[in-house]
Amino acid sequence: MNQHTRLTYLLLLVFVVILTGISTAGAQTSGEICVNVEVQEISPSSIGIDEEFTLGINIESCGSKAPEDITFEIISIPSDIIITEDLVTKIPKLSYSTSERHLTYHMRTTTDANPGPHIIKMRLTYPNIELETTKYYEVEISIIGEDAEPRISSVKTNPEYIYEGDTVDLRLGIENFGEAIAKSVSVSLEHEFKGIKNSTIGTIGMNGTQTALFKFKANRSGEFEIPVIIEYEDDFGKQKDEYAITITVLDKKGSLNLASVKVDPVLPYMGDTVELTMRIENSGERTINSIRVYVDHPFKGLKESFIGTLDPNEDGPVVITFIADQAGEYEIPVTITYSDDFGEDQIETKINLIVLESNSGAGTAAIVLLVLGVIGGLIYNNYRTKKSKDEIIKQLMEGSGNSANNKK
Repeated sequence: MNQHTRLTYLLLLVFVVILTGISTAGAQTSGEICVNVEVQEISPSSIGIDEEFTLGINIESCGSKAPEDITFEIISIPSDIIITEDLVTKIPKLSYSTSERHLTYHMRTTTDANPGPHIIKMRLTYPNIELETTKYYEVEISIIGEDAEPRISSVKTNPEYIYEGDTVDLRLGIENFGEAIAKSVSVSLEHEFKGIKNSTIGTIGMNGTQTALFKFKANRSGEFEIPVIIEYEDDFGKQKDEYAITITVLDKKGSLNLASVKVDPVLPYMGDTVELTMRIENSGERTINSIRVYVDHPFKGLKESFIGTLDPNEDGPVVITFIADQAGEYEIPVTITYSDDFGEDQIETKINLIVLESNSGAGTAAIVLLVLGVIGGLIYNNYRTKKSKDEIIKQLMEGSGNSANNKK
């Protein structure tokens, strides 16, 4: 290669180097502006109702030139979420092309927040040479809800054993077995009896218990499966659950009656020994056991007697002996306790007793004469009735004889 040719190549090389340097300098002078937003973290990752959480945002430069006059703002937030910081953040400049800015937002879900996804919308604006660049972002916040679970925990009736015709007080214990508060709880029954069928409870906390009260008239016997409807609200809105209880209404009670009372003597005097005899009758349809009679009299003597068992339509005697040491008129309480197939029960009644002050000879004689007079009157009346009947028969016989003689 000659010298002229070498000189030519050298000039070309210098020209290329000069052009390359000019192009690189131009690129560095004009530069590229780029800003991005990245969600760094949501803490905690599981967010419940009425809970606090934080949202971390990174604003970073992605160009070759440091950006200026950056505006980041939250433009839409669900009503279930509350933010404590300002919604608009201005950043004068990111000093370096690779620098970034970290923002932290403190948030909280409301007490009545709805479970599920909630979208927060954001906007980023910054100037890019002669134009303004706007970018939009969204972040999804998932709120986790819990179920309430109010269920029947107890069933109580008063009376415990229900018979046809009884007025029944029904108490249902409603317990919340769920992981959320049960609000606006109401309980309703679907039965054929007349009475109260709806009960409003209100709020039941987690593991809490409330009582629903009902009253009805058991106007017929049988076994009844009664649907129970529980309506309430939890984190997921209005709910409705259905359960059932069984109520048994018996057809007829086993019943004890004080069939008769005998006092010997009938009119005791003060100081007399009195024998009080009562007959207790089972007029029901079931065997009654452990029958015990207590007579609460004010005298010295026995007050209690045990009968034992009475079958249907069977009766048994009770004999109470005491000394009538006080005169007067007495209304004596009598309590009959017993047990049957449905538990223990009792009957309360009263008997009247008169104790005379003294047993004088004149009084006794008067009573004896009175009794004898009554007996004598009865005998005399019977005698006259019999004599009248004999005379009538005799007249009839004589009349019959005369008629026969006339015919002859």
